[in-house]
Amino acid sequence: MTIAVVNTKGGASKSTVAFQVAAASFLAKKQEVHLIEFDDENKDSETFSNSKIKSSQVEIGDGTDVDEVLKDTILVPKDKNIVIDVGGNKTTTIILEGLKKTRLYRKIDLFIIPMSGGYQDLKNAEKTYEMIKGFDVPVIFALSRVRNPKRLQFQYGDFFRAFPKKKYFILTDSDVIDLSRTQKKSVYEIAFDTNTKGAFEKALDEAFDTDDNDKIAQFSTLLQIFDESEEYVNDILTPAFEALEQKNKKDK
Repeated sequence: MTIAVVNTKGGASKSTVAFQVAAASFLAKKQEVHLIEFDDENKDSETFSNSKIKSSQVEIGDGTDVDEVLKDTILVPKDKNIVIDVGGNKTTTIILEGLKKTRLYRKIDLFIIPMSGGYQDLKNAEKTYEMIKGFDVPVIFALSRVRNPKRLQFQYGDFFRAFPKKKYFILTDSDVIDLSRTQKKSVYEIAFDTNTKGAFEKALDEAFDTDDNDKIAQFSTLLQIFDESEEYVNDILTPAFEALEQKNKKDK
């Protein structure tokens, strides 16, 4: 299966959605996955070196033979899972034009368009959708940086007015995303990382024994966030994984 995460706008949480949702959804199914980052600037693929998610970066600059890059990336054996994280601005245009020219969009199983709140984010999401809707490939939106799921209609009012019938999933702001970066693995993996959590529990016990208030505060906070990662998987990631699965099956 191949999933592409695209938005013409930088800072739309593409990399977060690609790694924490699209790629991690395969881990939840106990499948291997390769995340490929098409971006000349950001190198998120280097951040998560402890993850089971294999990742690499491909620079798309002047002189790059995009057609060959796409063939090397997308024309893989059917038993391989690929997530393509497409950089914003010029890179998005180059990749989508390459997919159109080579017809390789037919090898994409699902497009995800991430967007955070705001009018300009909506305009860029609309622009991205216009660029890919002719591919006749399933599309789902990722509403990122959600502050309060109960007030989603307020924060994303522009989206619901523009796309009243489009499928979406949400990704809330949370400290677990930051913990994911420091631990260099996905939130999904952190939630089941009993070894690291156990090491932090031991460190907290030692801090209490030595009355080290700085370390008590440090490890107490870390353990609280570890606990929150389990809730995040149950409340946010699992519904997102299910939305990807349902969207792909329904539209196919």
